[in-house]
Amino acid sequence: MLYSPINYQGNKSRIANELLKLIPDDVSEIHEIFCGSAIISFSSNIENVYLNDINFYIIQLLKYFQENSAEQIIKNTDSIISMYGLTNTYYEGKSKYIENKHEGLSKYNKEAFNKLKHDYNIDKSIEKLFVLIIYGFNHYLRFNNADEFNVPVGKIDFVKTLRQKTVEYCNAIHSKNIYFTNLDFKEKKLYEYDKKAFFYFDPPYLITMTTYNNMWNDNDEKQLLNKLDELNEQGYRFMLSNVIKSNGKENLLLKKWMSKYNVHYVNRQYLNSSYQKKNITKAIEVVITNY
Repeated sequence: MLYSPINYQGNKSRIANELLKLIPDDVSEIHEIFCGSAIISFSSNIENVYLNDINFYIIQLLKYFQENSAEQIIKNTDSIISMYGLTNTYYEGKSKYIENKHEGLSKYNKEAFNKLKHDYNIDKSIEKLFVLIIYGFNHYLRFNNADEFNVPVGKIDFVKTLRQKTVEYCNAIHSKNIYFTNLDFKEKKLYEYDKKAFFYFDPPYLITMTTYNNMWNDNDEKQLLNKLDELNEQGYRFMLSNVIKSNGKENLLLKKWMSKYNVHYVNRQYLNSSYQKKNITKAIEVVITNY
């Protein structure tokens, strides 16, 4: 199972094997229209990968992994860690620090992390952004309305497991032929390919309560479903991940629309974390295919 060191909201690591089984064996190119960390494409045996996301920063991070070896990325990361005086228990050992149960290493890194965040928001260095993700809360990638990285400091540092994820993720990226775009899903050029193209959609979920999904509304959902109908009429194959029920809410638009296609149900629980508490939310997740 492949995991990304970038904890992009909605990533499909935990159910990747289930999704991969649903992709036809003859697919030679996959187009992820809301790619995020692109776990499905990178976990697959599909050689040609077309990745699109409206989030400029996730595309920039993916290109950083594509253009550098894992060794170079880890070297860059350790250099910035040292420069800012962040903890590095991989080399220093954990015994050097006294960790409170709910704080971890946050009290040791808060000042240095905030300094790094301030500097990054001025110069937007991709190397610094990756370090902020590693040391940020839950490894989130998040920006405010002023286009400033605004994740608070997290509890851990660049530990062995994150280094392994970095190596494995980078190696997976290097095994593919990747083509990047940074466009809105409605852009016509994203769909101007011959019929061998296979499209995978993992859009923001209309009824789940996360910052990432707040920018998605009923109109976006309708336009996406119309686009999927168009692709079906044109002879393209597609796969859509979504949720039809969560936190007592139902996506009635999706529920009505999906009846004309093949619906596969996924058993998954969502863990919503905050500094104060963790909530496990049961949701009805579906994968919809037109083949």
